[in-house]
Amino acid sequence: MADTVTSEYALSTEPKLRAFIATVLEKVGVARDQAEVVGDVLVAADMRGVESHGVARLDSYYVARLRNGLMKAKPNYEIVRETETTVLYDADNGLGHPAGKLAMQKVLEKAEKHGSAFGAVRNSNHYGIAGYYAMMALEHDMIGMASTNSVKYGAPTFGRDVLLGTNPLAFAIPAGKEPAFVLDFATTTVPKGKLDVYKRKGLPLKDGWAIDEHGEMTLDPDAALRGALLPLGGFGTDHSGHKGYGLGLLVDILCGVLSGGAFGPTLPNISEAKEGAISHWFGAFRVDAFRDVEQFKADMDRELRYFKESQRVPGADRIYVAGEIEYEKTLATRRDGVPVHVKVWQGLEKLAGELGIPFELSR
Repeated sequence: MADTVTSEYALSTEPKLRAFIATVLEKVGVARDQAEVVGDVLVAADMRGVESHGVARLDSYYVARLRNGLMKAKPNYEIVRETETTVLYDADNGLGHPAGKLAMQKVLEKAEKHGSAFGAVRNSNHYGIAGYYAMMALEHDMIGMASTNSVKYGAPTFGRDVLLGTNPLAFAIPAGKEPAFVLDFATTTVPKGKLDVYKRKGLPLKDGWAIDEHGEMTLDPDAALRGALLPLGGFGTDHSGHKGYGLGLLVDILCGVLSGGAFGPTLPNISEAKEGAISHWFGAFRVDAFRDVEQFKADMDRELRYFKESQRVPGADRIYVAGEIEYEKTLATRRDGVPVHVKVWQGLEKLAGELGIPFELSR
């Protein structure tokens, strides 16, 4: 491993990480095809630079919940309600990634036939980055949407009780020569996983991210984990924290209330060890239902370049559009290797030893 380790990161490859994740999950009872979906989603997160949702979660969340019986290794994913343009799945407390991919595939099939479609999943678990599912629409020349509620980590504007999840929203829109526009964001200031990343690295949080259990602003990751994340925009209304709060509540309604799954009052919080209660929501529609696809993509290129080529403020090197940084990171990790924090790497090596499987992740 020595030649692939920096001071903080080891380097692996996309295929090795995917295969390792699938083998680990298969070892704890997950069907291989479903385990491979999880590997694909987690590695996609690491390659896009979203390490809070990548392989770091494998042992501490997914394997732990499977081992202690809080999540089913062999669930029965089933359709419980369906129309020509909608579908609702029950994930039976299984892994969220296979359930999410299954639902988005069904949404895309229906949208291909009818122009647009929507879907939801209830009784699920964490499903990784929402952008993964929205981006599934791109290869079909469709616009994709995805969101999920989550275990509660966040407080409402002017509140200190932990009532909302990080509740991300993701949109993916195809372009021509430019990378696709991919907007994927938590409706809290940051995802909860980012607190774990900062704690792992021994770093203070940024001002305005979180409050402690007494409702006071904090830069301490441990205090924030005992307290709450703030809505996107931060404390109060001066910087539009009420807008993040509204978006988070919207996601909880679309995912939890609409699907008949758990929502605010019935969702578990971070300190509770409960079975899966997460719900997801998906949408897709065909570009050619509105206009010629190639003309649309050409105009998307013009639209994105309009912003990227505009005047920069002093000291700024570039102006980016949503998804561009992650796209370039994906290209770089595919070329140079996927970075895995050394503490995560050591944990994976220990996990491999416990399960009796080979640990061959070095690039």
